[in-house]
Parts: sequence; structure tokens; C-alpha cells
Amino acid sequence: MPYSPLAGVRVLDLGILIPSALVGHRLAALGAEVVKIEQRGRGDRVRMIPPFTEGESQQFRSHLWGRRSIELDLRDADDQDTFRRLAEVADVVVENQLAGTWARLGLDLGELRAQRPELVVCSLTGFGQTGPLAALPSHGLNMDALADGLSVQWRDGQQRLAPTHTSWGNELGSLHASLAIVSAVLAAKMTGEGAWIDVSCWDALVESHRAEIATQWRTGEPCNAHERPMGPLYDIYRAGDGRPVLFGALEPKFFERFCAEVGRPDLVFHHGGGEIEFGFGNETLRRELEGVFAQATAEEWQRRFTEWDVPGSPVLQLPDVIRLEHFSARGMLEGAEGTWPNVLLPIRWHHADERAGTGLTPPPDLGADTDDVLREWLGP
Repeated sequence: MPYSPLAGVRVLDLGILIPSALVGHRLAALGAEVVKIEQRGRGDRVRMIPPFTEGESQQFRSHLWGRRSIELDLRDADDQDTFRRLAEVADVVVENQLAGTWARLGLDLGELRAQRPELVVCSLTGFGQTGPLAALPSHGLNMDALADGLSVQWRDGQQRLAPTHTSWGNELGSLHASLAIVSAVLAAKMTGEGAWIDVSCWDALVESHRAEIATQWRTGEPCNAHERPMGPLYDIYRAGDGRPVLFGALEPKFFERFCAEVGRPDLVFHHGGGEIEFGFGNETLRRELEGVFAQATAEEWQRRFTEWDVPGSPVLQLPDVIRLEHFSARGMLEGAEGTWPNVLLPIRWHHADERAGTGLTPPPDLGADTDDVLREWLGP
């Protein structure tokens, strides 16, 4: 049996779209029983997010492993009563509607906690339960845009969103929500007191800029990482095949080793000997390194970096990542090639030689588990 530290923890997922799907996925991968409550007849809109592969949403097929699905219409009095009965035997309720939405529908989450103080409620939203932006609807990139989390580029004479594969607000928000849920469940088991967790995806992304925020707060001067140039000891160079390679010899031992291996001991003096140096403003060194990196392909540089024990790597895109031998060796996927795989969590249980999420069931059909869940949780 897979190692499942959250085995026996029951989670009701009221959420829609990506953030709550990510939380549910992580909790299920850690062993919790996660039941997704979907709108009767419609389901979660995550099932409808393009692009589609053979008629199935890539997002749905990737994010909903390990869940069971039941259909309820939470605007209906009878279905609200069913939800309340389920909440009486659940450990966790996850939701991501704007603050106050459930209370307006007649489901007061604060009242649920008053009746069962051990219940953990996690409200994962774009901008939180309080503050001037709490009522602002959002998708992931909206939070990112207001948290210095987007890249913008000029195309066809206009500013456009640079290509992005995810919302970092969604990713970080769901990670913090998962951590908070696990912590609150542990406290509830030990003390009988759960929690109502307020996680804002915007908060989570803003907090990731902590060094810049702290510096600006301390000095009173703007601290903008976008305007900070990289030094030649930690930057990207073009390899001989035209592909980009990241070089990161910040410590003297790494730069000395690199210079010796490429036959350029004359460059060593460009590193001042400090524990961490970037070489800011040293354009002479940059030009020399450009010539060095142009002498071999990106693949050859990867081999050299590994053999020489020097930090560096080609800059890859995902199709290349999946072809890496390291990707296969780390066991990131479960499932035969040509099927929808279970993409496992980046948590590996070293003692058990397995990944969190091993053996999860595929994403459920809408409402497929309604009868079974109601019978198991509420009795005949």
C-alpha cells in the first residue's frame, strides 16, 4: 500500500476551476479522501477549459486524479441539507467563492464551524476574505498581474501577455492552502479546535517577493528586481548550436574549476574571491565567456557541467524536459505512454521509495460517486 499520511481525513471540495483542484489533488495524493461536490447537471468548469485532446480538457485530465464526484445543487434546500450532513462527518471543507457567497445562498460556513469547532474550513480565493479587492472576480493571471507575476512583451507594435504555462498565484496559493489545511487538521486532532483558513492567491505571490518588499520598506526606495542586471557569473550564454545555456559559477571554487577545465586560467582573477559574486558590470568577462560557450553545443555543456561539478544547464522547454533521462529516473509519471498519465507530486517518500500520489484513481465522471459517497458517509 502507498504511504498515505492523511489516510482517514475526509475532505469536501466545494471549489471550482484550478486553485481548489490543485488543493484537492495534493490532499488526495497525501492520502486524504477527497469528495468533489459539483453543480448538478453542469459540473466544475475545469472540465471545460481548453485546449482539448481527443475531446477531453487537458486541465481536467491532469488536475482531478484521486477525487470522487457527487452532484448537488447548493441553491436547493434539500441538497443544502445533504451538504450539511456531509459536513458533519467531514474533517475539511475547501471552497473558493468570493467572500460571503455561501452565506447569501444560505450556507454559513462560520455557523458550520460554530456547531463543530474541530472542522477545518479553507477559503482559497484570489484576493482574500478582507480588503478592498476581496470582491474582485479573478482568474489566475489577474492575481499575477497585480502581484508583479506577469511578463509583458511587445508584439506587432502592442503590449501583449508573454507566453506563460501557469498562474504562479494559483500554484503558490494552493500550496499554502494545502500546508495550512494539513497544519490545522493536525491541530484539530490534537486539541479539538480546527480553523477557518483565509488564503489569497495574491497574498501568496506577493509574499514570494519578500526580499524586495522588505528592502523597499526598510529604505523607502523602490526595489525593482526587473531593473537589476545579471552579472556574467550568473547569466545566459549562447552555445555553439545556438541554444541558450545558463551559467552559475557564483562561488570561487566553481569558477576556478570551470576556468581550469576550459583551459582559461587567465580568467580566474575576474572572480574577486568572495563567497558569492555575480561580476556585476564586468563586460570584459562577459565577452570572454561568450566566446567560450560558443565552442560547444548545449548538450555538450550539460555533460561538462555534470562531469566538472559546476552549476550550469541548458535552458529547456517542456518537450525537452520530458525527454531527459533524469525525468524518467525520478519517476514523475504513472501510466503507460499514450494514455493520460498520473503526474505525481514533487514529494518523494524516500523511506518507501515511492512518490506521493502513486495509485490515485483517474479523474471521475460527473456525479459518478454520488450514491456511494452518500451511503458510506451518511449511512443507508
